[in-house]
Amino acid sequence: NRHVLAAAEFEKNNAALGKYFSPDVKKEVEKAGLNVSALEPRNMSVAVLFTDIEGFTELAEPMRSGEVLSLLSEYQSLMVSAIFDHRGTVDKFIGDAVMANFGTPQSYGNDAQNAFDCAVSMHWRMKGWNEDRVKKELPEIRHRVGIHYGDCIVGNVGSEQQLEYTVIGDTVNVASRICDLCKDVDSNFMVSRTLHHRITHSEKSTALNQQTIRGKRTRIDLVKIYLS
Repeated sequence: NRHVLAAAEFEKNNAALGKYFSPDVKKEVEKAGLNVSALEPRNMSVAVLFTDIEGFTELAEPMRSGEVLSLLSEYQSLMVSAIFDHRGTVDKFIGDAVMANFGTPQSYGNDAQNAFDCAVSMHWRMKGWNEDRVKKELPEIRHRVGIHYGDCIVGNVGSEQQLEYTVIGDTVNVASRICDLCKDVDSNFMVSRTLHHRITHSEKSTALNQQTIRGKRTRIDLVKIYLS
């Protein structure tokens, strides 16, 4: 599929430009003097956020490859801006999806709240972007967001020449699955009950208890968030 190849090429170019670090991660890397051992993996409680564009394959089908790359670039720029504004770190881009974490390299004490507020900010930025797209007679873009909170292994992977600061673990997998599950329960924003217990908000919400998550034996309680 030419669009898959285009997205892969875009990811490769992003990797060549270097990883998207929040200012705080940059400070930690500088403080460590690019010493890998100073950034060795450690266990931390982290909020992990995933986004992806609804119906991306169908949306991209009639587009030229250059138009697909432009769309991805604009979308990812919006996401990166929102993440950095809420003290998050952009972990990676996966096709039309974005993964971010909140609470690394240090906790701010309200990492779950920052992740949630980031998702709300993403929503409003998407609305503004779509208003511009409508004026240009371009189709509106909608996306899904899933967030989970839990223990992760956080640290550096790579060498002094190419530091890769990332989070791994079950919390990451569950956050990704929550984002995926949005399309099955007619939602564009869901969080785990675990995260929901750690935040305050005024958005309308509905509990979805005992949901089956692909790849997990145990069921999980989720909360659908409604944004106007």
